[in-house]
Amino acid sequence: MQPMGATQPGLPVLTMLPKEWKPIVVDIKDCFFSIPLAKEDRQRFAFTIPSINHIGPNAHFEWTVLPQGTTNSPTLCQIYVAKAIAPVRKLFPQMTIVHYMDDILLAALNQEELDKAFFVLEQSLNNYNLILSPEKIQRVPAVQYLGLRITPTTVKPFDFNISTHHVKTLNDLQKLCGNLNWIRPYCKMTTEEMRPLFRLLEGNTHLNSPRQLTKEAKAVLKNFEQCLKSTAMQWCDPTMPLSILVFIQSHYPHALLWQEGPLLFIYPHNHMPRSITSYAEAMGNLVLQAIHRVIEIAGRRPQSCILPLESVVIQEWAKETWQWSHITITLDISVDNHYPNHPFIRFCDTVPLHYFKRVYSNPIPKVPIAFTDGAKGGTGVAILQGQVHHAVTASPSPQHAELAVVAKLLNMVEGPLNIISDSLSAVNAVKRLGSPSLISKSSTVFPYFELVQHALFRRLDPIFITHIRAHTSLPGPLTAGNALADQHSRFLLACTAMEQATEYHKLWHVNSKTLSVRFNNPIRKAKSIVQNCEKCVIHQPVTMPTGANPRGLYPCHIWQMDVTHIPAFGKLSCVHVIVDTYSGVVMATAATKEPTSHVMQHMLQCFASWGIPNIIKTDNRPAYTSKAFAEFLATFHISHLTGIPYNPTGQAVVERTNLYLKNFVLKQKGGIGALSHSPKDILNLALLTINFLNKKADGLTPAERHVISEQTPNSNKPHEPTEAQPPLEK
Repeated sequence: MQPMGATQPGLPVLTMLPKEWKPIVVDIKDCFFSIPLAKEDRQRFAFTIPSINHIGPNAHFEWTVLPQGTTNSPTLCQIYVAKAIAPVRKLFPQMTIVHYMDDILLAALNQEELDKAFFVLEQSLNNYNLILSPEKIQRVPAVQYLGLRITPTTVKPFDFNISTHHVKTLNDLQKLCGNLNWIRPYCKMTTEEMRPLFRLLEGNTHLNSPRQLTKEAKAVLKNFEQCLKSTAMQWCDPTMPLSILVFIQSHYPHALLWQEGPLLFIYPHNHMPRSITSYAEAMGNLVLQAIHRVIEIAGRRPQSCILPLESVVIQEWAKETWQWSHITITLDISVDNHYPNHPFIRFCDTVPLHYFKRVYSNPIPKVPIAFTDGAKGGTGVAILQGQVHHAVTASPSPQHAELAVVAKLLNMVEGPLNIISDSLSAVNAVKRLGSPSLISKSSTVFPYFELVQHALFRRLDPIFITHIRAHTSLPGPLTAGNALADQHSRFLLACTAMEQATEYHKLWHVNSKTLSVRFNNPIRKAKSIVQNCEKCVIHQPVTMPTGANPRGLYPCHIWQMDVTHIPAFGKLSCVHVIVDTYSGVVMATAATKEPTSHVMQHMLQCFASWGIPNIIKTDNRPAYTSKAFAEFLATFHISHLTGIPYNPTGQAVVERTNLYLKNFVLKQKGGIGALSHSPKDILNLALLTINFLNKKADGLTPAERHVISEQTPNSNKPHEPTEAQPPLEK
């Protein structure tokens, strides 16, 4: 069954009912069970009830009416009822008829016309076998429709308490947020106020993933209940113009459709498309969203838009952004800053904005110059009048460190200031944050943007910030100042990098080459970290000459395979090991035994991860010399070589890899190995370290060497043989 889709993609907005019209609300009795199915479709909805203990034949049934719970039942119901009330719409075109599922609302200017339309509606529904529920027919003065209470002057939600005891999974939370979002246009709850609840929707995408309401989310629901009790919307007058009122609360805008009173709240989207969105763009997008919404529900454009800004600001925005030029010129909507004198306006708590330029586009004369720099590893430095100021971040990004030190500088220094930075992204971010802007909270850089924004908005004096290219040989004080900041950031990084490298080694027990490359440490200091490690000293292999064992000339050329034993793995103590003799990639699988079936299973896993080799080299154990194994290799066109029986000389590379793998399993106990809950987890963490973290003498990990060589043209040409085993620590 293919979904038919929604024929009515949204709920009707009841505040658009004409003012002073009289409504009647009716409900169709057992609507689904009154809609007959076509005879050719009934077999598609057949079901069987089995007899207990097979004491008789099973009972077979077919649905003759529209069943509930199937994919297209709501759509078919909408279409069938719409067809039934179509004659009423044709006879009374001047009336307002609102239809949603099995609920129908009629509204007319006078009671006589309303009664006549109600009689025709009842007759038309009867012609389609649809019966009205007499006890659910509602007339003036007050009616209830789609969760709203409609009185002669207002439209407001029901008073109710939000039950949360059933919210335990993502699916439950999604339904709750959907219900609240449906009623939110009728009460003042901004997107920013709802964010603690909406944030719980993020994370694991499985519908049954657990969710628990936080203290902040419960406070949002409590506030929502209070807003529902104090909010009432007006009816719409079709003869009067509509206006859009924009309010700002906690730096986030929202809009209100207005006509002598509130009609509908309009909120911006929860997710912003960019990390930083200027206020001009954010408010322009909100106004365009509100205009589109008004056209959708009223069939006409609003006449005016009211914002808490001076007209000169709107004129500047119209020059800078396409949104405001489109609003003021193309759509020809008047923009004003005089709000109606109404108690509800004070309830919305407007916050006037001042258009103060905090970041100048030209240097400020006769003020000090600060040089900032951020280094990889999370260290930022600012040099101002010979004094050095530091900032260390948890993030290793140099851009994050640069933003952190700029924020520290802005908070620390009073008065105008010129800043020179070698990070173009940081300079552009500060310039955008200098004017009122919205920051996406889902971005990883949000905490640092927020620091800079708060520092800028608390300042009473402007700043100038510009970019300078780093590591140039140009003369002059600006280049010298930037170079000095760069030197200080690297010195601070060297102090913290040793600590970070030591902690990283305690966790993963990688080799000195990896520590040197990853943390920008000299190889001598990296070797000292490895030599001072208690576990690595114990499990350090003895230095041996390379020998003449032939190795592969490219990835997947020659593999060596063997079986080693790790008693600590218990039943899974038999570990099948394969090493690519060119790249050094190690593949291992923990198994219970050594039969041919386990060997083939292990090799298939290796093929799926790293490719199919040309040659496989093994010893002469029965699993490798069996007929089944030979047929398996022939299927994949793999050549098989075996050494001298009971002599491991030809297997030197994989024999050394066995020891290397065992040592890593032992070294990682208590470090990253604490995350392991099974022998397979322990083995996978060791393989992750060997293949993706440990770097060889050429600065590449085995995985990088394996992949890069495969992607390089003519990679099958002979290369200089390199060590397949890790470099030894001295």
